[in-house]
Amino acid sequence: MARMPAIRRLLPSATAVLLLVSAAGAAQAQTKGLVPNVKTPYPIPKVRIAISNLLIGRINPLGLEDQLRVGVLKRLYVDSAPALRDNYVGISLAPRLSPAYVKVGPSFELQPLSVLNLRFTAELMQWFGTFNTLQSFGSPLDPYSDTDLRRGNEAGRAYRPSGVHVFFEPTVQLRFGPVAFRNRLSIEWWHMSLRPGDTSFYDISLDTMIQNGGVVIANDMDLLYLHRFARWPTTQLAVGVRYSAVQPLYTPSAYREGEDPNVNPNGQQRLGPILALTFFDRGYINFNKPTLLLIVNWYAQHRWRTGADVSAGVPYLAIGFAFTSDLIPK
Repeated sequence: MARMPAIRRLLPSATAVLLLVSAAGAAQAQTKGLVPNVKTPYPIPKVRIAISNLLIGRINPLGLEDQLRVGVLKRLYVDSAPALRDNYVGISLAPRLSPAYVKVGPSFELQPLSVLNLRFTAELMQWFGTFNTLQSFGSPLDPYSDTDLRRGNEAGRAYRPSGVHVFFEPTVQLRFGPVAFRNRLSIEWWHMSLRPGDTSFYDISLDTMIQNGGVVIANDMDLLYLHRFARWPTTQLAVGVRYSAVQPLYTPSAYREGEDPNVNPNGQQRLGPILALTFFDRGYINFNKPTLLLIVNWYAQHRWRTGADVSAGVPYLAIGFAFTSDLIPK
């Protein structure tokens, strides 16, 4: 049996280091608040119904998604130390809606420490056949640039399969005074009802070719400076830099006969500024932490976005709005 290439060899070297730090890069560009304020004085409820929402749009590639999460969180223990204080276990429902697809499924979350979050999500997915997706292919080496996808859509290649998406996300989040570090790793498994004979498909969220029944590793790393305004003490500005990496993994069965199964050109890396403005933080209330998010990243590695189809000077640009809500049972 042909041997699957080692993950260490396939991952960009910088991402391999991040695996040691965090024990996967969007989203999507992309769903949780950037950094929790672990020094907040607000008392943490024993049990709460937590709601979060993020509406985010992007270009290069084009996308729009609304991410909702509704769940019950239970505090594990009481400790006033900042590294231990914000702890909980919970289960949520996490629907995500885009003009191209809908995803919905349960999510289990464990945060044993303020600095470590572990999340496992399984979701059913249905594609709508819009925005040139979904398109599937007979090999991960087939072209999937924006131009190729538009031509494929005009030729009737886009269709509406359904499938399952399962992923595990460990997140490390640290703060030293006004400086914060956050790293989210995502290990994802996908299976779609593709057309007979196709082994791979293009996913618009990760912007890469995915083997059906295969694994993708993604990582987002943020280094931020946090600033609070003297005139508005509950307002916070976070400014920093984000490094993102995505690496799909393929087995030899994904390739056509005669193709080299060791060739994998579909990894990507991005780097650039990130900014988030939180207008207020008033604890566990019905509407809290309304936040504007801006990400401007340039591609350091991409099969199509560093000159082959799109100029390397065109950035990945994402703009979003997020908020949280807490309902405290009596």
